[in-house]
Amino acid sequence: MLNLRRTALTAVAALAVLTPLVSAGTAQAEVRAFTATTVLDGRTVKDPNVPVGQKRVADMYVKGQKVNIVCQDTGPEYGGKKIWDLTTEGLWIPDGYTSNTSDTMVLPKCATSKSFPAKVDLNGRKNKGDAATAPGSVVDKYKAGQQVPVKCQAQAESGTIWDLTTDNLWVPDNYVKTGTEGHVQGLPRCDTDGIEPGEEPPGNVVHGRSNGPAGPATGTNAEKVQRVIDTAKSQLGKGHLYSWGAGGKGGASYGVHHYPDNDPSQGDDYNRLGFDCSGLTLYAFWKGAGLDIGAWTGAQNTKGRAVAISDRKPGDLVFWGRADNDSDVTTHVALYLGDNKILEASPPRNGQSIRISDLNSHGTPYSKVRRIFG
Repeated sequence: MLNLRRTALTAVAALAVLTPLVSAGTAQAEVRAFTATTVLDGRTVKDPNVPVGQKRVADMYVKGQKVNIVCQDTGPEYGGKKIWDLTTEGLWIPDGYTSNTSDTMVLPKCATSKSFPAKVDLNGRKNKGDAATAPGSVVDKYKAGQQVPVKCQAQAESGTIWDLTTDNLWVPDNYVKTGTEGHVQGLPRCDTDGIEPGEEPPGNVVHGRSNGPAGPATGTNAEKVQRVIDTAKSQLGKGHLYSWGAGGKGGASYGVHHYPDNDPSQGDDYNRLGFDCSGLTLYAFWKGAGLDIGAWTGAQNTKGRAVAISDRKPGDLVFWGRADNDSDVTTHVALYLGDNKILEASPPRNGQSIRISDLNSHGTPYSKVRRIFG
């Protein structure tokens, strides 16, 4: 189902609770919030000069944003300090560019690794996402119950979490008892795959509508429309899945519906990272133009002004439903691109769920579109 009601949002918009472990124990890590005094990049290494890419996310934290810090460590001097802070997103930032005025560490020193028991016998893989028998795999490297020493975590193309051990072997996090379904607080990221800049927190630690800072609201209507379209297109090719209730102002997140249409054979949206239709359009307008258009199709079908579909233009919202232009029974929304093409989040639930489709691919749309700008 694509129609996300207000009542459902109230129950599902909360963040997933992460319970970090220290070594093999169960102590929860202390978290403190520091304010970023400038725009800060997030890094997977304590290196001010590492280039933007797999080890650095540009503009991860905006100026004035409160950044949650779980532990600290020493490193190269940057911003007048040799202290680096590890955020709850698993990224390093220089403490010298935060509101923390202390010249010494005020949080525990970050551990170089954390150990967790294996749920089953695990093969170590050469690359994250590898099959258990892929070339370079080490058979039964970690036996069931054995402590697996994890030094960092990363996200594979499928959206699943993988752990890199101190033996430089990858194991799927799902088979390691970390105490959480998300990333472990206090463990750095190995790379920046799946991390979007400016998210608060990154969508992939959320079940339901994610949150994040608004994009720029400046410019002409044409400029805003282009930014909205560019934002939506930025999600193409990332492997995000269609997931009921997922996505929002902070980008992709995990869904809230365990089994679509109560059919277990369709898998579990609760463990799928991506967007549903209205989550993607919400993200596009919020990140692209700083405008909240509502979190479900019905709300979005009341924004802007109604325009006959024959007069549609790029940037308009196109809707489908059981009754023409009835907001209460909307079933799908997509962003019109022009040339009878739409950009949408839609089943099937695979790596092409975020895609460009033909306007009539879901049958006849509503007779009116919603023009948000202009």
